[in-house]
Amino acid sequence: MVKYVNAAVAYKTLNGLICVYKPPCVPVRQVQHTIVTNLCRDLNALPDRPQEKRVEIIGATNAPMTVKLVPNYADDPLVCGPRYTHGDFRCSWATHLGLFTSGVLILGLNEGTRLTYQINVARPTRAYKVHGQLGKATDTYFWNGKTIERSTFSHVTRAKIDRIVAHMQSAHQKTMFELSGLHMDSQTTYDLASQGVIRPSNSKLPVIYGLKCVHFEPPNFTLEVQAVNEYEKYLWTLIHDLGVQLKTSAYCTGLQCIRQGKFTLEKALLRKHWQLDHLIDNMDSCRELIEEHEHLIRPKSAHLSV
Repeated sequence: MVKYVNAAVAYKTLNGLICVYKPPCVPVRQVQHTIVTNLCRDLNALPDRPQEKRVEIIGATNAPMTVKLVPNYADDPLVCGPRYTHGDFRCSWATHLGLFTSGVLILGLNEGTRLTYQINVARPTRAYKVHGQLGKATDTYFWNGKTIERSTFSHVTRAKIDRIVAHMQSAHQKTMFELSGLHMDSQTTYDLASQGVIRPSNSKLPVIYGLKCVHFEPPNFTLEVQAVNEYEKYLWTLIHDLGVQLKTSAYCTGLQCIRQGKFTLEKALLRKHWQLDHLIDNMDSCRELIEEHEHLIRPKSAHLSV
């Protein structure tokens, strides 16, 4: 970890992407505000440039005058305020995470906001762990909603969940091709799929590429979902629909984003590490990752006009 002894040098390095772990029930804007606040605090704690001087001419005008340099109080931090404030930083996210979703969040600082825009346009696949519970349904499909139904779940087994989850995955993929007007058995569809991951041109259309059950301990279970254009409410609905197909009821108890493109949980900084030194090291790590995987901002994949 590099220790910076000059605030100006440290500030110039803050141009790029950072990968942080967003806690649940914390808005993305609050994460941005906390990170920028911590950066301002750490930068202002470092030694800064010397205070500017001003020229002062002393003496009578009808006699030789004395010229000397005195401190310029207009440049004193006690007068003009801290050197670094929130206005000195630009911060944007690549993909938005909902209020109740935790996990990997990619942010861009200053010049890194261009990269977040490119990643947003490229729409890399994201992986989630969606936690659910059987036996109850709520009006919001999430744990904080009002209970509207209770049902038994003793008939639900791991084999039934795996079978229905596989059917849901194939149904989503089939629907994707049907919306494009292509037949599943045509040569055109095969050529399109061989170009890479198929992404819809409409950024508001959720598409699921992978769906499997990774944990089952009644009444609790966990699904791993790989998708693009998804949003929090959509993943809640997915759990509710699974409960209906299992002839019971289910609701979502938690959401965790475990991967965005090549950015995984191992690269995400916890809240206690949202400090200048850790953020600069993380930015260097993200820069190396982007250089190794240029397809994150320039994907080689097919786009369906749906």
